[in-house]
Amino acid sequence: MKIGIILHSQSGHTATFAKAIAAKFTELGHETDTILLMTSGLSRPTSRRFTISNAPMDSEIARFDAVLFGGPVWAFKASPVIMKYLASIGTGTLKGRKALAFVTMGFPWKALGASRALYSMTRKLESFDADVLQGEMLRYLFGFNKKRLAQAVEKITSRVTGSQS
Repeated sequence: MKIGIILHSQSGHTATFAKAIAAKFTELGHETDTILLMTSGLSRPTSRRFTISNAPMDSEIARFDAVLFGGPVWAFKASPVIMKYLASIGTGTLKGRKALAFVTMGFPWKALGASRALYSMTRKLESFDADVLQGEMLRYLFGFNKKRLAQAVEKITSRVTGSQS
């Protein structure tokens, strides 16, 4: 299976999570391609005036069997970067493909933004007629807990592949 992981990461926490997800898929024999969205003009979490310099085109996304979209929780919402990117995807691009959202956050309670962020991202993915899988959140307050990271990665890979590894 070809799996694309498209993410925004400002501090590196979401990138660390994505790297662990990609490593697990590779270990399971799947081909992965991770794309870190690069921005210019992004000055704070509520910024709306920024550009994404390396946004994958719809034709690039179409080569994946499954696509994961990730970002941090900012100001109790999904990253504006990942939301702007999702808004730029063509209507039929994800049709029939597996899609999953994942987020990272520093707060210890998912009620402080993670649930809302996953909901927003998932609703957008559903609008593309994708086969949307349950998303996943990872907290990193005071650093990642290796056990929690491994559990979140396991949940994601199991949902995408439809099996337990």
